[in-house]
Amino acid sequence: MTLQQDITAASQDQKAYLAARDSNPKDLLVYAAKKSGRSPVKIQREFLQLSRSYGRINMVEYIRNGLYDIDRYSDEERANFLSNDLHWDIAHTCNDQAWSGTAEDKVIAGTILEAGGVPVPKTLAILDKSNRIYPGLDKLSTKEACLAFLRAHGSKKLFGKITGGMVSFGAFRIEGWDAETIHCNGHAPMSYEIFLNDFIGNNAYVLQEVQENHDALAPYASALATVRMVNFLGKDGLHVPVAIIKLPQGDNIADAFWRPGNLACDIDVETGTIRTVTQRGLETEFLEDHPVTAGLKGLQLPFWQQLLEINERAAHVFEPIRHQAADIAITPNGPVMVELNYGGGFDLPQYASGRGLLTPEVRAFLAECGVDLTPRKKKGFFSRK
Repeated sequence: MTLQQDITAASQDQKAYLAARDSNPKDLLVYAAKKSGRSPVKIQREFLQLSRSYGRINMVEYIRNGLYDIDRYSDEERANFLSNDLHWDIAHTCNDQAWSGTAEDKVIAGTILEAGGVPVPKTLAILDKSNRIYPGLDKLSTKEACLAFLRAHGSKKLFGKITGGMVSFGAFRIEGWDAETIHCNGHAPMSYEIFLNDFIGNNAYVLQEVQENHDALAPYASALATVRMVNFLGKDGLHVPVAIIKLPQGDNIADAFWRPGNLACDIDVETGTIRTVTQRGLETEFLEDHPVTAGLKGLQLPFWQQLLEINERAAHVFEPIRHQAADIAITPNGPVMVELNYGGGFDLPQYASGRGLLTPEVRAFLAECGVDLTPRKKKGFFSRK
């Protein structure tokens, strides 16, 4: 097997992500007009008006959230939706930017969280061809080092993710290996040279033992599911306006909602009860239940109080990051903090819940952080930042 030298696992995922994210705005407009039976011109005019509000929703988000449906949302509810295009501007305004690397580097973040008493997956080794030193961790950069590591860990299932990666780009699971080749999910066996030089490339990866879902979640996910906690740290403490669980489906080994077939569910933050089941398409589809196994909608997640406590502790460990997104797995032994992100996309919680993020509490938090909430003009009907 020969891989093209410029095609890493991460770049392949990024191309798939962009294809899933971006749709032709004109095609979306035709879709909305056909589904609603309304004039494309009228829908476009309504979109333009909404896009000039503070939320600055773009056309893809307007259709995917179903905001063109006049029977589904009131004008006030539409105005609560926030474009993902604003995410980084808002994150940088709310957060101490000096802390960005502490959260986005998974080695550093895991070290800080573990020292702060937050359970995290154990990192077994690092795949990295650079000269960076990882205190206390083995670094694998040659065939010989990889083989020695694999032999030492025997039959353990191993999961790899980029140390500074986002939305699961480049994630892989080692399915098998021998003295000459390594086999990662979804890929033909490859030599260790191709694995290191082409598949991994210049990216650094953490290698961890695969985490398993709690038995209550196992029937509904093909790989590890995580709960996304949207965290805002205001003067009065932690506020979590929405929580979402992301569930991998089919052959997917990562839970990112952009991956075809994956599910995302809104959770009642107080009780841990699943309230919606959604699947991504041209427009987000709200399902009656899991498409194969009934019982997902209405399920009360195990260890919920413990999860809330772990989330709050982690949030305060990283308190200079006032706008966070924490991803927490629910394993047979309890919740485990998989990642704590600097900021966090606005698209996932809105798609999965069917509600805009700009609640009065969130508006107050953003104003407290100095975010400008006044409407602004936007050039063109279909602009994307």
